[in-house]
Amino acid sequence: MYKQKIAITINSDFDKEKLYDEFIMLMSSLCRTGQIMGGVESPYVAGNELICYQTTLERNSLDTECNNKWVNLRIKNLEEGCNSKLKIEVLGEHVPFYKDVCTCDQHDSYLLFTTYLNESSPVDCGTCGGSVPIYKIKGLTDKEQTDIESWEGDYVSCDNLNMGCNVGEKWAIKQMSDPRSQLSQVGRDICKRITELTGVPTYYYLFNYQAISIAKDKLRKCPSCNGDWLLNEKWLAFYDFKCDRCKLASTLTSRS
Repeated sequence: MYKQKIAITINSDFDKEKLYDEFIMLMSSLCRTGQIMGGVESPYVAGNELICYQTTLERNSLDTECNNKWVNLRIKNLEEGCNSKLKIEVLGEHVPFYKDVCTCDQHDSYLLFTTYLNESSPVDCGTCGGSVPIYKIKGLTDKEQTDIESWEGDYVSCDNLNMGCNVGEKWAIKQMSDPRSQLSQVGRDICKRITELTGVPTYYYLFNYQAISIAKDKLRKCPSCNGDWLLNEKWLAFYDFKCDRCKLASTLTSRS
């Protein structure tokens, strides 16, 4: 991951408040496409310059070929209003970083996965386990990119309630672990859509935090089809369960 500076100089008499709003909307659009990670960091003004420091998965995440039509429109509006060009500078590698970016030419599968700590894309490669930038998933529309961002935000909100251990913990765990919950249904619909668009099977991760023994947990069946899904070897060195029929994956409970 990389820390990048995004800036533009205001060389016009255009309404500065509108330019500030356009700059923030550009950051929001870049967040939806997965070109910037970790949400929109607060921009600031220095003299006549609008500046924002953002985190990206790749050095070239902000290249024009990664843009969608909304990002291009925001840049066009901002540059015309400021009468100058947007400047992007790679400042260095982001620390810490725990997951490599996928470089596979082909993917056996994808996996929709995130946590409250995740700083990478919510889509992982089922071949190497690396993070797959949203802007590299072929065929995704602007709406589908937004749907992924919205699901990720909802999942992180649930995981934060879970980690807080006070308000809403049981409800949040059910949302993350039940394949029929509202959160899971939205996520599984996204997985189906990615599969349809790319032809790459896309799995959905189910959280597992039950007060049972590991031995009993290993006897669990797929919660969607009741079929066998315990693996002989961990998938991607992490997942203990995988149902190819329902496109679900999970791990053994950490609460044994």
